[in-house]
Amino acid sequence: MTALAKTHDIPPIIEGLAQVIDDYDCFFLDVWGVLHDGIKPYEGVIDTLKTLQAAGKQVLLLSNSPCLSAEIAVGKVGRMGLTPDLYNFFLTSGDASHTYMKTHYDGKKVYAFWDDENVSAFEGLNLTRVFDIREADFIFASLLEHGTAFNDYEDVLSLALQQKKPFLCGNPDRVVGFGADMHLCVGTLAEWYEKNGGDVMWIGKPYPALYEQAWTMLGKADKSKLLAIGDSLVTDVAGATNFGCDVFWNVTGIHWEELKRDHAATRIDPARVVQALKGHSVPTGLLHGFKM
Repeated sequence: MTALAKTHDIPPIIEGLAQVIDDYDCFFLDVWGVLHDGIKPYEGVIDTLKTLQAAGKQVLLLSNSPCLSAEIAVGKVGRMGLTPDLYNFFLTSGDASHTYMKTHYDGKKVYAFWDDENVSAFEGLNLTRVFDIREADFIFASLLEHGTAFNDYEDVLSLALQQKKPFLCGNPDRVVGFGADMHLCVGTLAEWYEKNGGDVMWIGKPYPALYEQAWTMLGKADKSKLLAIGDSLVTDVAGATNFGCDVFWNVTGIHWEELKRDHAATRIDPARVVQALKGHSVPTGLLHGFKM
């Protein structure tokens, strides 16, 4: 990529993709936290996607959503105006989970944490959904009801642990932004389960299988011409780094508040960036919002 100067011993800050658009042919884009905040697209996102398409770039939306991509493309994401003409491919951990369950859990009984959720990853599978963990052959961790906290799930997690239920995590995210608020994700439950000795199968970012599947969809493009953009250090930055492509950390996503000196600030504090990066993969650059 074009040489970009570091600032205050942190990775270079990229003010817009116009600085680097000629360096890359393909893009892996996280969705929630890069393109939208759970309610609406971020400013400039739709125009930026149009520019990438006009420039002939290959854009693959790579999401840790536990839902099938076909559902969210016409549902939540499509209703926001992020329509299929703005990208070339869409792959979710829900797509990968669907394939995994078809192969490994055919004919089994499955438990999901949110009783009222219509779990799209189950569509077309030979599964029986049960609502009592004691009846389940395995857990599929999909979505959690907004407003719930970890302690709402402690009893069922403890019971599942006692009975050694396999735990398939279809969304490795620990939290997700919804407007200005943060909500619990099933990755937090899976993390607790694993730390306490439970059997967890993680599907999604940062795990290699999802990146390999996405890369195959792009025809295994030259990795030096591939850029990933995401807002999570734990999933997006770590996953893309291990995969071997450049990655821009979108600092205006889930880490935004912790990277500013105070709530009213409109720019990141370099000292806080240094602190946040401790123990994590270092991104190629810091992107101050997905815009040109």
